[in-house]
Amino acid sequence: MAGRSVFLVLAVSSVTCLLSAPSISSAAKATKKDTPQEGDLASFLISPAEQAMAKRNYPLAISIYRGIVAVRGDGDESAWNLSQAWTLAGQFDAAAEEIERYRDAVSNPEKRTRAEAEIDALRSRTEGFSGRVFELVPAKSQAAVAFKMGRKLFGAKKYAEAILLFKAGYLMAPDLPGNLRELGESYDKLGRSGEANDFFVRYLKMRPFGNNANKVRERLQKAGLVGKLTIDSSFPCELVMVNRQLLPTKLPIQGMVVAPGKYKLLCYNSQYHLAHYDEATVAKGDSVRVTFAWAILENKLDPWGRIVLENPDAKRAGQMFDIGTWEEIGVPVPDDRRALKVVLRAGDGSKSKELFLKIEAGKRILLTW
Repeated sequence: MAGRSVFLVLAVSSVTCLLSAPSISSAAKATKKDTPQEGDLASFLISPAEQAMAKRNYPLAISIYRGIVAVRGDGDESAWNLSQAWTLAGQFDAAAEEIERYRDAVSNPEKRTRAEAEIDALRSRTEGFSGRVFELVPAKSQAAVAFKMGRKLFGAKKYAEAILLFKAGYLMAPDLPGNLRELGESYDKLGRSGEANDFFVRYLKMRPFGNNANKVRERLQKAGLVGKLTIDSSFPCELVMVNRQLLPTKLPIQGMVVAPGKYKLLCYNSQYHLAHYDEATVAKGDSVRVTFAWAILENKLDPWGRIVLENPDAKRAGQMFDIGTWEEIGVPVPDDRRALKVVLRAGDGSKSKELFLKIEAGKRILLTW
């Protein structure tokens, strides 16, 4: 079923930051020198990773080292460099998780003991507060190279090697969906259709439109691994976004075949100053409808006046927004169907008025004194 709608006019926030410097565990103080072996598919990533570390661009270094570990395996010593990058970024839990994967992948007792000590040291540290969420920097250029190398190996029928590079490309730049699609193709060539379909589902959810998407859609539909999504709107949307991808056709759209998963949708209309968000979760075999239900307020105040409107979002009931003096503005129907408080204020201060409006989908609501 469709999720809640969100109406956003303006939101401004400020955060006073208190940043505590990260402590570095003794086992991760120095970057381990990485000497690639002959035939190492990850060798092209070593120099960019080391350069990012030297420049203290830890969010980028992490992305690149994730690619290196994806190619070489969790038990490779490069996992320590990845952990160190997380540590220097102040993300101790993530650093510990990398070493946990390393520990579980190795059998050497000394390596496991050393890993356990490092995990304990990292888990005992408190992460600093920066006032913002830590975000990785995608290594898009390196991911593009990994994709090209993977395609070359795929063409040479070296599917297992191609998989390593496509995985690296995806981990380095998750927003580039081509690696997901090629992972599906590679696993399919190895006869591992279940794993192939998992990647095809992830690809189609990220990129539900386009020629490649249509081919993947047909495959998943034959396998019975899809759902359907219907989208309509009370008034025309200038554009519609589905999981950040532009819908190529106008609404309504009936029974669009999609991959199972969560979808974020946006109806945008500049004429009515509307950005209407909605969410939907589609399960395998389900048919889900999302309706952008909204009305249009017509400002016919004479003398002219400003409109202050209660947020239609049920979680923000009582929160008021000054939506200005636009002659027409789109307002979503509240999910809880409550009447919204409206305050009208004349520009010359001569009049003011309070009322409650029941917003009905597809209606034009005239506002006068």
